Amino acid sequence: MNTLARLLPTTLALFAVAVISGCANHPELRPYSADETRQLQLEALQRRGLSLDDYEQQRRVIQRAGNLPVVTEAADIDRSSRG
Repeated sequence: MNTLARLLPTTLALFAVAVISGCANHPELRPYSADETRQLQLEALQRRGLSLDDYEQQRRVIQRAGNLPVVTEAADIDRSSRG
């Protein structure tokens, strides 16, 4: 009985450590913001090794896309219900 009394708390402690360490290894996932997405696109563009003209052209496309207004689903639903 004495062995069982020692084994149970040890087992529970090991189980708790395993659960806690499993939770700590997973970072919180979140979507990228528009600025973060644009920055990632620009960094990927720099690594492509394009000619200066091609690089500038594609950089302008990315920059222009960042200036577009953001439309959310709520705004789409609101517009469709009006008319």
